[in-house]
Amino acid sequence: MPEHPDSGSPELQARVEAVEEFVGLADRLFVLGGIEWSAVEADHRLLAINAAFRRQLESIKAAVSLARLDLGHQAVAFVRAALEDVMYLKFFLDLDRARSQRLFSLLGRWDGLRSLLAQRAYLGDERMTKLWYEIEFLDAAETQRSKTREELKELRKEYGWSGGLLPSGEWIAERAGQRPLYDYLHAATSRALHFSAGEIMRRGWGNPAGEVVTDEPEFRHHLAEFALHQLVLLFFETWTIVDDTKAAGITVADNVEAVEVDAVVQRIAALGQVPLVHAAEWNLTPNGPSPMPPRTRVAPPAPTQQSRSSTKPAT
Repeated sequence: MPEHPDSGSPELQARVEAVEEFVGLADRLFVLGGIEWSAVEADHRLLAINAAFRRQLESIKAAVSLARLDLGHQAVAFVRAALEDVMYLKFFLDLDRARSQRLFSLLGRWDGLRSLLAQRAYLGDERMTKLWYEIEFLDAAETQRSKTREELKELRKEYGWSGGLLPSGEWIAERAGQRPLYDYLHAATSRALHFSAGEIMRRGWGNPAGEVVTDEPEFRHHLAEFALHQLVLLFFETWTIVDDTKAAGITVADNVEAVEVDAVVQRIAALGQVPLVHAAEWNLTPNGPSPMPPRTRVAPPAPTQQSRSSTKPAT
């Protein structure tokens, strides 16, 4: 597929170029290597830090590439993962090592066993044995899952999280002191991943010809800008949370001057904030409600929504 380096609004192009500069700097600044096996066995948080840095830096690169292909709106899905890195890392790093290790180990074991046994249920034992899984191994995994479930129930009582077997994102955000950020980003970015009637209606835009389209260019560009903006912010938030990157196998180069980092940060900051919800989604323009025909979205208990204006709201 050919690239479209000139696609998008001038604002989006400026942000793509600024974030590309950050990507180039990050490639020089961070060396993501391995971690001593014994260190990970003693503290799983080191592996989580390494994985978070790698995933987020790769997500930023991917978002830039998607924006260059006029597909940057798809990068909103990456924001959810980066947000959870911030929440969960802060939560685990605030625990002492022993408590963190126990909870992390149980959550990791539960996830692994759940995936393995879901595969067994879906494929059946005959197919699983062809994939090298012996029946005795699978039966032992079933027993281990039951044991892990009981241990998680004990931890649920100890920590006091409500609801299901696992702590909710809302509970983690509260404990990590990230509840406002969670409330702003979590549900909205989830809609980029899951079926959502609200998100479907949000993507439908009416026009004067009486048509409804789901590829309205300015809205796609807005989402691309939002993703690029948030991914960089969340990466810096993650970096701030981590006191010692070296222990997690991440070396910060000493041949990159602080002034270089500041220059890139200032260039991105000068582009301004990008709100999640564009005012035009609520039929608002700098001059009042838009006179354009209504959008397809069923109006919530608020002003009727209509076609989006090309004017950006103040941020």
